Amino acid sequence: MERRNFLKSAWLLIPLSAVVSSWTKSNFKPIKSKNMKKAVSKKTEHQFKQAFDGLNGVDIMAHSYPIEPMLVFTEYHMNKPVFGPHPHAGISVMTYMLPDSQQGFINRDSLGDFSYIEPGGLHITQAGLGMFHDEFPKEKGIDTHGFQIWINHKESDRFVTPKAIHAAANEIAEVNNNDYKVRIIHGNFDGKSAPYQLVTEITILHIFINPNKTILLNANEMAFVYGLSGLSEIEGLSVKKQTLVNFEKNGTEIEIKAGDNGFECMFCTAKPLNEPIVYGGPFVMTTNQQMQQTRERLISGKMGDLKPYKS
Repeated sequence: MERRNFLKSAWLLIPLSAVVSSWTKSNFKPIKSKNMKKAVSKKTEHQFKQAFDGLNGVDIMAHSYPIEPMLVFTEYHMNKPVFGPHPHAGISVMTYMLPDSQQGFINRDSLGDFSYIEPGGLHITQAGLGMFHDEFPKEKGIDTHGFQIWINHKESDRFVTPKAIHAAANEIAEVNNNDYKVRIIHGNFDGKSAPYQLVTEITILHIFINPNKTILLNANEMAFVYGLSGLSEIEGLSVKKQTLVNFEKNGTEIEIKAGDNGFECMFCTAKPLNEPIVYGGPFVMTTNQQMQQTRERLISGKMGDLKPYKS
């Protein structure tokens, strides 16, 4: 009964999204070419909103924006525990702590992982068949600033073996030159790659462009830019912090021009999986039958267990 009640509350606490995604590998090099520029399909200016006491966020969901194979893309400020131990299945959940965060998260899971996501570091919960996890600020009252990203799995990968992937700040691959710095959160760029690999092909870059400089990015069918600080120009549009810029499917390149104070942003690109999706709070499946099987696994205890944290 305790698990049934928890599942019901988890569905209410965790944001949902809806949409549909696979991909072909390519090396994302900042080399100018004659490839066709992508046109902007939509520009949306967002603001932080309080989701729960202690948590403010900008929630971008696949049911509202063409971001799949991402399902949830949330920039957050969080200063105390909010969710407690909860399960996931059928997806991967990434927490990327921004380098400017005042502190990091403690992360725990039912597989036995206990790690610290430091500023500039990340943690990925490859939930697959199902597991519990918990993450929260190390100290109450001190702000954490980062992203939580849900990444879809294709049907053949819904029930992959659960595992935890962790990278410290100094393990994130970077490309630096006179025009920009790029942190490779996942995928590859300019001949460098992240030292870990999700089951879903996707490129996620954290980009810092120097004042009045430009970066040219190769892009797949799905692509978006999300501003973090400064100003930029993209296809004639002014882009500032908390601004989401989605692009049309056609085209293969995106150019970002920084303003006088530079520009910091997140860039994400992939090929959508284009498969059916069934949502059930913290679970994402391809069929209703899979969802029922997943709920039965939870209730029977096959996802393990994770007690509330006691410091």
